[in-house]
Amino acid sequence: GVDYVLGAKEGQLMNVSMATDNGAAYFNIIAPGKKNEAMFIGSTSGNQFEGPLPASGDYKIRVSLMRSAARRDETANYRLEMIID
Repeated sequence: GVDYVLGAKEGQLMNVSMATDNGAAYFNIIAPGKKNEAMFIGSTSGNQFEGPLPASGDYKIRVSLMRSAARRDETANYRLEMIID
């Protein structure tokens, strides 16, 4: 997977969307101070998140392939759009 880090403040609105050519690609959002506990899980919630942020700090947007696809050596082209208002 790949991590993207965005600094933001509590209460700001975040919008993240991903377009991909592989249905097994997804992203998670990890809030500041959390190791691997995602506040948004793309594999179950889809490829778009929009909402207010619960805390100030650095948010990780982690793009990954589902384990089964990664084991088959699949790849994914994707376009990730991240907006913080």
